[in-house]
Amino acid sequence: MKKQFDERVARQVAQAAGSFEHLLLGRTPRSVSVVADGCWMVVHLHEAFSPVERRLAADEEGSSRVKDFHRYLFDNSLDSLRSHVRRSTGVELRGAIAHVDTTTGSVLKTFTTNPNVELFLLGQGLPALGVPVNDHLHSNGAGGNGAVRS
Repeated sequence: MKKQFDERVARQVAQAAGSFEHLLLGRTPRSVSVVADGCWMVVHLHEAFSPVERRLAADEEGSSRVKDFHRYLFDNSLDSLRSHVRRSTGVELRGAIAHVDTTTGSVLKTFTTNPNVELFLLGQGLPALGVPVNDHLHSNGAGGNGAVRS
């Protein structure tokens, strides 16, 4: 059965994700965006870094440390995040993967709501596919081979 997300549920998940970041780190991202369809959901935490993390991310070594820190947080708090979102919204998050963007200070978390969908983190340097930043790209389902996220 394919879980459909409406705007109300997306807002609830965004609020739950933002409140979880506050519980975890004592701060909230500037904003949270949620894009969902079928059995996948992307949660984008905009400007989630502290001022110290932004300064550290300015050079290669610091950037690596900030990425490692946020991946560690994601890996070690994932069960708590899933529980928080489930209690707050009723949405069951299953497969999960994170991407840390030290240039923008954002963290992109992608989830599935279907245990049979695989998530893949693609390598760096992929083209933007010609989609302007201010346009919304909407997918209609995961196809037959699973959802792919970056």
